[in-house]
Amino acid sequence: MDGHIDWVSWTEPTKREPRDTAELYTLAKQHLVMRDANYVKIIFDGTGFERTRSRAPYRLSLGREDHGCRIYGDSPTGTILFELSGRGCEALRPPPMGRWFIAGITDRITRLDYAVDIRTRTNPSEFTGAGHSQRFSAKSIIVSGSGSTVYIGSAKSDRYCRVYRYNPPHPRADLLRVEFVFRRGLAKAAAEDLALTDSDAQFAAQLGNTWAFQHADWQPGQETDERLMTPIVTRTDSDTLSWLYAQVMPAMKRLIASGALDLPAFVAELYDFPSGND
Repeated sequence: MDGHIDWVSWTEPTKREPRDTAELYTLAKQHLVMRDANYVKIIFDGTGFERTRSRAPYRLSLGREDHGCRIYGDSPTGTILFELSGRGCEALRPPPMGRWFIAGITDRITRLDYAVDIRTRTNPSEFTGAGHSQRFSAKSIIVSGSGSTVYIGSAKSDRYCRVYRYNPPHPRADLLRVEFVFRRGLAKAAAEDLALTDSDAQFAAQLGNTWAFQHADWQPGQETDERLMTPIVTRTDSDTLSWLYAQVMPAMKRLIASGALDLPAFVAELYDFPSGND
């Protein structure tokens, strides 16, 4: 089994919003220099960047030409968002590089995907069908010409697992991938767990215990009874979060589109600091 980070995104606070992509490039590099020179080497590895289509709430975006990294800026959040795809995370695979990288940004993580590759002929349905934790009640199966995927947990939630494999002639057709996805607060909690582990095998074992996989192919290489630490979320908190995403967010989008809501002023009020940039 080979465990590694396959996607990671995090934010860096900024007091000055970039006016264009050239300034975004400069600001992003400056922020990473202040964090650690090795972060600069991983993000700015000599590959060129070009302007790409952004996404809300950011108005500017840069994409690395190898599709390994995207950088977003100019938003009411007062942050720059860095995003490393699977290709970009290749630089984090040699141990203990991934754990070192995550340890420096645990408080700023917005998403963390951790993949475990297993060289086996087992298909996703066989693997998940052998048993898993019933705490993840949602389950779905997707089959296409390129391969098959089983989702354990809802793909809309802040924590789920997808088990998939590609059909030949894909270069990874000989591998079964078990990929764990964490977003928002749960991404921070998972990142803290990863940073505190002594090895990737230990983290994989904790992941396996959390999802309680029963298939014989799940052999992380380390024995432990530990599961991932997760924030305590009450039923009231859960219901409130569902209401915010289902009811409040669509209403805010309509108000922003109509011009009735000043989003920068709203965010400033939310965080209780003066609006405007230093």
